[in-house]
Amino acid sequence: MKITSLLSLLFLVFTISVHAESKVENFNLKMSPTRYISFELVRAKNSKLPTLLFMPGVNRGLLASDEALEKLAAQGFGVVTMNFSTQPFSVSALPKNATPDFRTTTYKLDDLNTEVIALSNELKTHFDVKTIIPVSISFSSAVSSTLQTFPLIIDAVPMTASAAVNPDLEAYITYLHSTEIFNPVFGPAITRSILDQSYASKWRTQVDSIVDEFKLNADRKSDMVEGYTVFSRASEGFVWDLTKTAKETRRVFIFARDDSPSLLKSQLQLFLKVLDTTPNALAFVVNDSGHVVSNDQPEAYVNILTYLLTKDFKAVSGIFDVKPGSDKNKIHTGAAAKKYIQDILDTL
Repeated sequence: MKITSLLSLLFLVFTISVHAESKVENFNLKMSPTRYISFELVRAKNSKLPTLLFMPGVNRGLLASDEALEKLAAQGFGVVTMNFSTQPFSVSALPKNATPDFRTTTYKLDDLNTEVIALSNELKTHFDVKTIIPVSISFSSAVSSTLQTFPLIIDAVPMTASAAVNPDLEAYITYLHSTEIFNPVFGPAITRSILDQSYASKWRTQVDSIVDEFKLNADRKSDMVEGYTVFSRASEGFVWDLTKTAKETRRVFIFARDDSPSLLKSQLQLFLKVLDTTPNALAFVVNDSGHVVSNDQPEAYVNILTYLLTKDFKAVSGIFDVKPGSDKNKIHTGAAAKKYIQDILDTL
């Protein structure tokens, strides 16, 4: 479906609950009768500050009640946390007898990209939001990698290649495809079935956990498992392609020093290419942090976002070495930036 025709279907489902203390509003954006996007909204207290659109990780979206996001909202920023239509919060919101759109339509990363654009347009049209800054985390960076029209996008602990996230899985997928030569007629279908069964087995436990923790509609568990399976299929073989990344968008990366070696290696190698091809390339490496920087080092995470959203960093290029709780943060530029990156790569 084209974006123009898709956007013409948009309207809000007003199942809103407002929490007096945190002022968090819960909405469902109805893209079609069988495709909803669940999101939380904390309106900006300062009209001069942008609204941050936090894209979700693979498990679920961030929560407006997370420490880092509460601190950003307290500073006056608008905060939006979204879930893709394939994720449990959104699936749980569907009408009782509705069959989720993703069960009858093949979803690719570009389809999820469309959901970010749809929500952004809805915020501008019906919530009078002037400036929206997407902030991805992990999986959703694969979606944000091809987003257009945004002046700034911040990608935290990005999935720069699916093989870097799960090398064993990608090796297994490669092996399965290699066996198709012996059964060219039915081999691809067998491979697809084996992989989908593996994905479903993995995600059932995750769905049970999320449904129990957040009191979601348990009757939708099968759909939720399928939604996660759609995620897994869509990201197979993903590699960040800089030729598809908008040139006019300023893109900033946040990496975690204690992330998995394979993922950090892939992230730094991508940024080396960005340094060679993009003016004013900028990244941060947060020390003493695992994959979820916003939870592991919320203060550093907030400080980075605040700097990017309140200071003029147009001429800043390089990579920051961030030491939480210290005044010894340092930016490496030019050849020193590449040496700093290579020094880290040599330890992985």
